[in-house]
Amino acid sequence: MTATAIELVIESTNYTRPRDRARELWAFREVVLAFAERNIRVKYKQAVLGVLWAVLQPLIFLGIFMVVFGRMGNISGGATSYPAFALAALVPWFFVQTAVTFGAQALLMDSALLRKVYFPREAPVIGAVLSAGLDFAVGFVLLLVLEPLLGGHLSWNLLMAVPLWLVLAVLTTGVSLILGALNVYYRDFRFVLPVVLQLWMFGSPVAYPLSAVHAEWRGAYVLLNPAAGVLDGFRRALAEGRLPDLGLLGLSTAVSCLVAWFGYWLFKRMEPGFADVV
Repeated sequence: MTATAIELVIESTNYTRPRDRARELWAFREVVLAFAERNIRVKYKQAVLGVLWAVLQPLIFLGIFMVVFGRMGNISGGATSYPAFALAALVPWFFVQTAVTFGAQALLMDSALLRKVYFPREAPVIGAVLSAGLDFAVGFVLLLVLEPLLGGHLSWNLLMAVPLWLVLAVLTTGVSLILGALNVYYRDFRFVLPVVLQLWMFGSPVAYPLSAVHAEWRGAYVLLNPAAGVLDGFRRALAEGRLPDLGLLGLSTAVSCLVAWFGYWLFKRMEPGFADVV
């Protein structure tokens, strides 16, 4: 009796149709949520203050901004006070920063699982972005409490926070997919990322108003930095009680979707070698 050798070959599959990819990701939705839950637990594990850091971080930066930009820089909040003006953009910005930071590192953090278990490789990245949504939710409650006390003007336009957050989630997912894929092959990105995020923050209307950019250049500014139109929308809706600038918001949305599409395309192109490199 002779033994027969059976060769098992596992090949990576690149779906050519977006519908197939979306269907597979939906089938693994519980895996995505599991990654999101795990990230939350890891982030605040053994932290004495736990999720309260989602409140303290924007408040600390708000104090710095009030001294450096509000008083020394004499930057005005326009129709509202500078503290209300700054806080309305700081909370969504920290969502961007947290989502991109954890999203870019997601594949390396789950390298052991990546080599042993099959799941859509974008699942850890999307889970990291979703987990940052908890920080945003906590910060949003902080906004609702403090904005009236700081001189902000809340109105029904605060409901715009939901679609505004969705645009930011699309943008940060695209950026995280790009950086997450590149980070697998080029580990230098984990050293460059903090610097890039700091430059991105100061290149966005967080400490200063979008009106500081000349009207002729605002479209180009938002085109190059799609977060700008969304952050300005948060400021208008949560601090000034007005609707966002729909033209700039539409441009930010279009560019964010383009970034997400390109990020997913690049991620899938680089995906076949992930398990071998991590």
